[in-house]
Amino acid sequence: MSFLNWLARRYQQQAPLPPGQVSAKRFSRIYPVNVPGLSRLGLLLTAFIVSLLVWSVVMTFSETTQARGTVISSAGEAQIRARVAGTLVDIPVKLGQRVEKNQVLFTVAQDYGGQQGSVPAFEAARYRQEQQEAQTRIEELAQSVTQLKDNLQQQQLLIDRQIAAARIKIRQSRALVSNTRATLEAWQKMQHEGYVAHNELNKHNNDYLNAELNLQQEESGLLQLKSNQRELADNHKVQFNELANQSLSLRNRISEIERTLASRGSKTLSMLAPASGYVVAINFPPGHAVGQENEVVMVVRQHLNSPLEGYIYIPSSGAGRIREGERVRVHFDAWPVDKYGAVNARLKAFYPVSIDAKSALLPLPQGQSWYLARIDLPASFIDADRQTRLIMDGMTFSADVVLDTRPVIALLIAPLNRIRTRFLGYGDA
Repeated sequence: MSFLNWLARRYQQQAPLPPGQVSAKRFSRIYPVNVPGLSRLGLLLTAFIVSLLVWSVVMTFSETTQARGTVISSAGEAQIRARVAGTLVDIPVKLGQRVEKNQVLFTVAQDYGGQQGSVPAFEAARYRQEQQEAQTRIEELAQSVTQLKDNLQQQQLLIDRQIAAARIKIRQSRALVSNTRATLEAWQKMQHEGYVAHNELNKHNNDYLNAELNLQQEESGLLQLKSNQRELADNHKVQFNELANQSLSLRNRISEIERTLASRGSKTLSMLAPASGYVVAINFPPGHAVGQENEVVMVVRQHLNSPLEGYIYIPSSGAGRIREGERVRVHFDAWPVDKYGAVNARLKAFYPVSIDAKSALLPLPQGQSWYLARIDLPASFIDADRQTRLIMDGMTFSADVVLDTRPVIALLIAPLNRIRTRFLGYGDA
């Protein structure tokens, strides 16, 4: 208590400070406070908070969903098949090799196969049988066209007769309407003079209305007959076109068979690449027996400057907000990782129908649904070392589909919004 009394007396003995003067000097005698240093510290803290606020407003973060994908060629794949049955005697290309257009891919020797007799004779007999079947089918199609024409002519004649009868009925109905109208007008004049009862006038009025209704029905029937006639002609035209396309396809096949039979003089046949690209599959080794139309080599049509596409598979957990045109960040599964890095792309198409994981072009985890989307990819790009890297068909990658981009401050305010919505009841409407 004595110390407190001494402190009170000492405070009373001091001269009063003028108004507006900072009283920190009085307390600095008791507590050593560095006021200028404290001010600079507060200013530094304020500058840090303002800088953090500006950074959170300027900087953005992206909300993404993970996906898996593979690179495909936009031009598709060329499957080179054996035109004749025989034995593969030479495959001068290797897997992964780039081939040019009209380059030899493999050679087939028409030797003795599993059938009795020579392979060329067996294949020629099969070709002739196919040619005969195609010719028979063409004759059947011609008969079908003739029957359709006869049927169309009969139906058109029947509809023409119905239209003529409908027009006669319309003329008769119009005459009846004219007569009933004249009769009604005459009875109306007589009714004004008081010679006709009101019931008789109503009867003639009903007759006039019935005649008008019959006329409208007959006119509607005529329009329906004309519509049926046009629809019948359109349906037969579609059938004629379909039969003509089938006949043309069969005639082209017959021409191809004749050309094949005419060029079977040699014992070997070399198959050429239809386009420039990379060999991605060789299904049979040299010396293996192959049949006609067996797929031997597959070539992906790729030019150095041709665009590519990518199939990406998005899990159902992240496909709810996917839209076309979204930005996609592609990370290739190449080694070393920094060789290809990442490429920016755009979502070209999204198919909102789930697919089976077994039908995908790359292994996918089971137990959930997947959705297919397509992206456009460049054929090549320049890495950090200023070297051109060629993106190859079949490369796999992981993709980050950007769903939304917002400033960092929205991420900081989001918990407050959740608290306000959950506990304060705002935003329930």
